[in-house]
Amino acid sequence: MRSTGGPTMTPFRHLTRADLDQLTRAELFSRLAEESAFWKRLTAKEMTEQDVKAYQEFLQIALTLHDPRGLADHLGNVIDGQDDDYLDQVPGSACQAPR
Repeated sequence: MRSTGGPTMTPFRHLTRADLDQLTRAELFSRLAEESAFWKRLTAKEMTEQDVKAYQEFLQIALTLHDPRGLADHLGNVIDGQDDDYLDQVPGSACQAPR
């Protein structure tokens, strides 16, 4: 766990690939936004080699969560008035089954 800096900041827990197997997209979106804000606060000069690797892992998680084909299908279903449970899917699971 890495601190977001300063003595008054609370500890920050990065997303992991295991989170993709355990949480739904709806649960992950707020966590993704929180972590995105964390990375935006760091400058390239402040990042250690470990930070760079963690940031690259975050980008891979974000790509998995924001699956373009799945999102396009979901939006088409919404337009057609169909509920496809896209936000209830666990994006890391092979079967993409709703929880």
